[in-house]
Amino acid sequence: MSMASAVYGALIGIGLFLVVRELLPARPDLGSVLDRLETTTPTPPPSSRAGLSKSADLTERVGARVLASAGTRLAVPRRDLDLLGISPAKHVGDKVVGAIGGFAMPQMALALCALADIHLPFVLPLFVSAGSAALMWVSADTNVRAKATKLRLEYRYAVASLLERARLQRGAHAGPEKALYETAAVGDGRVYVRIRAALERARLSGTPPWDALKALAEQLDVPELAGPADTFAHAGDEGASIVAALENQARTLRKRLQTDLQSEANAGTEKSVVPGTLLFVVLIATLGYPLFQTVLAN
Repeated sequence: MSMASAVYGALIGIGLFLVVRELLPARPDLGSVLDRLETTTPTPPPSSRAGLSKSADLTERVGARVLASAGTRLAVPRRDLDLLGISPAKHVGDKVVGAIGGFAMPQMALALCALADIHLPFVLPLFVSAGSAALMWVSADTNVRAKATKLRLEYRYAVASLLERARLQRGAHAGPEKALYETAAVGDGRVYVRIRAALERARLSGTPPWDALKALAEQLDVPELAGPADTFAHAGDEGASIVAALENQARTLRKRLQTDLQSEANAGTEKSVVPGTLLFVVLIATLGYPLFQTVLAN
């Protein structure tokens, strides 16, 4: 029995095992259920929701076992995952399953080639499999960071809007706590859902709402939330008028957001220069080659 046959048999067995585990009924995860209750996105159809719950349960169990065995040796972007509402076990499970899939795909292609009587060296697909598995492992972290960066930008816009409305509430002589609660109650996006949840926990625990905003800013690595929290804390402790401070913070944050958008647009323009130049060169070569060929022939 050759080494290649043993590897093919193991890959086929692993694939059949994963298919059977996917078809087995899975218990709904409590954390996933609570996350769906807090979100404002539309509920998917029952069939797709059942498929997603099975897949999520499988990957989460795999990730939990890997985390239990690896401990602190495995680096996990916990702040980004907390911001996105993804558990570390689910993220690690996605990395493991993706790496296994990336490793198995070239080997399956090699098996199909062997069935078609096309014999390839075993070392080359093995090298490609290792590279594909490493790429899938790293891309999971990259995707999480990209999504977290995009969501933090939404938080910054939400904070700018919150500052504007809080200034209007304070201008109408509303108290600091009332102004903060009523301001956060207006928004309907996922950012405001997270802020309202933090404020509601503060209300139930009897802690000041600005302390909850500070804790949320540190937990999610969104420092823009700490600004209005400090301002409202100052008003709550000393009874000071914070209308001007809120207006200045909102103006500064909006200017910063505008500057970031301009920088992003400039970066996108610079990136498009090289493809545009290459396209122009290819176009000139395509149109000019028949002309030069005709001139040289004459």
